[in-house]
Amino acid sequence: MDIKENLINVLKGKEYEKTPVTAFPSVLTTELLSKAKTTFDEANHNAEKMAEVAGLLYDHTGLEGITIPLDLWFEAESFGYVVERQEGTLMPVVKEAPFDTPEDIEIPSDYINMGQFPHIEEAVKIIHEKYDDKNVPIIGEVTGAFTLLTDLVDLGKIIKMLNSDYIEIDDALEEINKKLIEEIKFFQDMDVDCIVVNDPSSTAKIVKPNLFEDLVQPYLMELKDAMNVPGVLHICGDTNSNLENMFSCEYEGLSISQEVDLNYAREVKERTGSNSVICGNIAIGETLLMKNIDEIKEESYKCLDKNVDILGPSCNIAYETPLNNIKAMVDARNEYFNKIN
Repeated sequence: MDIKENLINVLKGKEYEKTPVTAFPSVLTTELLSKAKTTFDEANHNAEKMAEVAGLLYDHTGLEGITIPLDLWFEAESFGYVVERQEGTLMPVVKEAPFDTPEDIEIPSDYINMGQFPHIEEAVKIIHEKYDDKNVPIIGEVTGAFTLLTDLVDLGKIIKMLNSDYIEIDDALEEINKKLIEEIKFFQDMDVDCIVVNDPSSTAKIVKPNLFEDLVQPYLMELKDAMNVPGVLHICGDTNSNLENMFSCEYEGLSISQEVDLNYAREVKERTGSNSVICGNIAIGETLLMKNIDEIKEESYKCLDKNVDILGPSCNIAYETPLNNIKAMVDARNEYFNKIN
């Protein structure tokens, strides 16, 4: 069974060969940029370099999927908001949000043809040409409506509005989601194998369960309804109190952070009757970035012992993470299944 069939079968609840290892939120590291002899800006605005950087992750680590695009803020660029990076690093420069209130947001009518989207389209074509014969899954990444809203309007203002009258937020989410549905079609037209919706601002520390159910969940479910390929929902941080609602969004996969115990996630899944498979949840900082290869393997074994359905990082991998540390998850899975077989 090839790695594409193996991953898709797990997401669809079919027979599979071994636990897949992949990163649903995209991965961009300084080492990848160095190997491609490129910069952050070029890797996100030159299709050939974007495809090269995305593919190098598979080439050097064996992660069983190529997620694209590379930039977490790529959608915001179509609104004219470019997130700059600190000199000599990949860390974003925090600056004033482009809109003062949700009501002020102006969504370009040709959103899907602006910013990084044309480069992404060409990059996916290149990835297909290079990796289709290896049956490497291609994963399209879409930002959730609530997170995109917090990219466009100051998060502090949004939090204050959540504690009072959030009708204006709801109206903005409705309009943003219409464009994200176009984005789903954009990726599906390029024959991606699955789509991850990355919605980090919807973490339980910001959006409490009642607000998640009323304000966030309906739009996440709209995005899932627009998909004709398997979908994975990723929300990082401590989402324990929102897990039931997250499972109820009915994505094929649910990607969770290390703050959520895998056994607890499985209990909630069974309680809700969800078919979503559980993905994650190796800590990106204290483990993948800071620990050595043997320690990363031990953490991976623990996740596999807890029957994680798809092994991977708990969130977007830190920029300075060595590729060999990422590869350790794949090696650990291989060693684990060699022992039990």
